[in-house]
Amino acid sequence: MLEVLDLDTKKKILDNYNEKKKELILKHYAGESGLEIVRQLSDLTDQTIQDFAKISFPDLENVAIIVLGGYGRRELCFKSDIDISIVYTHEDISKLKVGIENFYYCLLDLKVDIGFSPRNIRTFLDLSKEDLTVATALLQGRFLYGNEEIFKTLTDRFKKLIKSRRRAYIEATLKARKIRYQNTGSSIYMMEPHVKEGEGGLRDFHEVYWIAKVLDDVNDYKYFVEKQIILEEEYIELMNAYDYLLKIRNQMHLLCNKKCDVLTFPLQEEVAKKLGYASPEADYEELRESVERMMRLYYLNAKSINNITNRILKNLIEQENPYEEYIPIDNVFIRTSKEIDILDPKKFERDPVNILKAFKYYKDYGLNFSSTLEYLLRKNERVLKNKVLTEEEKALIREIFSNISNLPRTLKKMQDFYVLDDIIPEFGYQRCHFQYDHYHKYTTDAHAIKALEELENLQRIDSPQKKHIYEIYKEIERKDLLIWAVFLHDIGKGHKTDHSELGAELSKNILERFGYPPADVETVSFLVRHHLDMAHISQRRNLHEPKVITEFVKLIKNKELLNMLTVLTYCDANAVGPGAWNDWKFALLMELYTKSTQLLTEGSIESIEKKAEEKRIKLLEILILELGKEKAVKHLNRLSDYYIVSTPIEDILKHVKLEDKLLSSNNKFSIHFEKNTGAGYSQVIIAIKDIDNPLLIITGILSYLGINILTAYSFERKDGVYLIDLQISTSSLEAVDEAKFSRFVEILENVLKDPSYFEKISVKRQKGFKASTVPPPIFVKVDNEMSEGYTIFDVSAEDRIGLLFDIIKVFASFDIYVHMVKASTQGLRARDAFYVRTKDKEKITDSNFLKNVQEKLLEVIKS
Repeated sequence: MLEVLDLDTKKKILDNYNEKKKELILKHYAGESGLEIVRQLSDLTDQTIQDFAKISFPDLENVAIIVLGGYGRRELCFKSDIDISIVYTHEDISKLKVGIENFYYCLLDLKVDIGFSPRNIRTFLDLSKEDLTVATALLQGRFLYGNEEIFKTLTDRFKKLIKSRRRAYIEATLKARKIRYQNTGSSIYMMEPHVKEGEGGLRDFHEVYWIAKVLDDVNDYKYFVEKQIILEEEYIELMNAYDYLLKIRNQMHLLCNKKCDVLTFPLQEEVAKKLGYASPEADYEELRESVERMMRLYYLNAKSINNITNRILKNLIEQENPYEEYIPIDNVFIRTSKEIDILDPKKFERDPVNILKAFKYYKDYGLNFSSTLEYLLRKNERVLKNKVLTEEEKALIREIFSNISNLPRTLKKMQDFYVLDDIIPEFGYQRCHFQYDHYHKYTTDAHAIKALEELENLQRIDSPQKKHIYEIYKEIERKDLLIWAVFLHDIGKGHKTDHSELGAELSKNILERFGYPPADVETVSFLVRHHLDMAHISQRRNLHEPKVITEFVKLIKNKELLNMLTVLTYCDANAVGPGAWNDWKFALLMELYTKSTQLLTEGSIESIEKKAEEKRIKLLEILILELGKEKAVKHLNRLSDYYIVSTPIEDILKHVKLEDKLLSSNNKFSIHFEKNTGAGYSQVIIAIKDIDNPLLIITGILSYLGINILTAYSFERKDGVYLIDLQISTSSLEAVDEAKFSRFVEILENVLKDPSYFEKISVKRQKGFKASTVPPPIFVKVDNEMSEGYTIFDVSAEDRIGLLFDIIKVFASFDIYVHMVKASTQGLRARDAFYVRTKDKEKITDSNFLKNVQEKLLEVIKS
């Protein structure tokens, strides 16, 4: 009996394994295919484990060493688990104890995760009856060493068992598939996809094989070509796609030096460099283009895996179900309670219009295609490419887009069969277009269809926001044109130009091609050109300034377009991904919508002077009731016309009462705090005197406390009192609580007592960790047109706590007064607008001065 391992022999085996593995890594970098690498690594591991077995067990007559899972399929990536089972016949396992322990400790030296299970045949079969993982592993089991008769006995009995339980196995596998999709994001087009478990990942490829093996003991995918389930070219496409994903996964394993399957943004950059898409010293632009190119290939291949395996899966499941009676749809198509089918394949192929009819019926009836129909669609999928459409075909396309019901699902299906690419090649250009930023969570084509899903889901009124938007949507007369605008709003992306302008032109071409009249074409083109305007204006402009609303309404012209653009803005923002939209942004959008509606209804807007005079009269009446005549007149004289016009009456009253409280006391400041949990922010209003640049001090303290600033208004009164009105939140966009606010007040009091205290906390301020992320576009732009009294600085930068304070500090260094800040976050990108003017309360017009300010701001936001 062998008690002690021959360590010298073990070392030689291990050295050989490590040396050969290094050679395989070099082959990988030299361009060897992913499939070839995993198979060669499997073969190398086979030989190594056989050698380990020889020095571990004195007698293998009563033992079969079998390998399971991916290794069993000969598809072993560099850091994949090695799943091994020792199947034995001894009733008393103690006789094998030493050999098993020796063998196991040899395996650990391979430096990968080991799945190790000594089992007898009965235990193996009992486990496989109830445990899907065990059954699946055994389906892919492969004999490696020992007594092969033991393996044959196990597999023969297992095949009988799994055949008898095939329906339960298939149902469990399909359920696991659904859960897997939910856990990994339910989309192929996630910006950080799960290469193994995600939709379109390696597991999709495996599951179909498992089910086919249960039904017909399939050996490889070639079987599906022989059975005319898929075309020969589909088989080639599928294997190429699988090869590509294996190559990506191998590279991920090498970079992480462990099993890792989520292709995160930092990994994407490194994989792109290692696989030759980008040079190791690539600058930002080269790296961006390289990652986008690589990820587009990833999505195309993942989509191929998902589409083709889904079709095979559908065919396999249909084999298990009896055929139902059918109902004719027309002289080509029929339907059952579950699917749409055809009567005669030759008749279907005779006229290309049947391809579009198939999708119209798919949309109308909400039924899946039969395997036969899917096979014919794939066989004829490029028939419509470059085809001059007939009037009937144009009419069918217009009908498909005429209402939102079941449209997103239909368009996904049309994209799966490349029909959407053929009739709208501009959209085909965007297939799997990867957006290299942290704002969008989906590729451009997936985002467009996701936006339509948001439109379709409006009638499921499960939130106050949806209720508001759905009421607006119901007013729209030409919902079909809105549908086109939502679908095409980003059609200009992927080109090195303004995507809104290009998209407007492309939209015209598309709608003209499908026979829409000029007025309809112009409507859709207008909406695409201006689809970002409402988000931009509401989130980065002062909605209390009359000129902002006036200029927007001049552009919009009518209520129908305003309604369309509002709904489009909502759908676009909500289709970006989790966290991109919130209650605050929605409130700003609704404020813009409401004010624009009022102006459109009234037909004109009063001058600032006239409106200020009317509001002064109204305010005087209210303030006399609240404070008495003497105080009312005194406070009104402190307020500028601009402030009165641009601030709602209820806010003015709140401000004046707070200022009156300050002026009636010996305090340096008065403060109002209000927690708005539902909207995700707290409001802080501060009346303060005898301090220079209070906005700088206040934003500095908030920055020190790690508090996020959403909006900030700063008004200087004629008597030198400042009124600061802020909306603040936590970094996770929740309302700031009373305890945190009390800490803010405490620090403000300390700063007012001792100004040097502010310098101390400014130095101590924690900037936090800089994430390893895709940098957003960084720029500073100046707008001297949109405001009558202020110069506007638009800033785009990587978001961080303290950014606002750092920017205001720059303005202070140039003696520039910040009146208002509107801060908006897009993923990890800050898009902030600063309304500023000189200490003399003038707009800034000196171009050289503006240039100097811009340069200093850029220097600060890049640091």
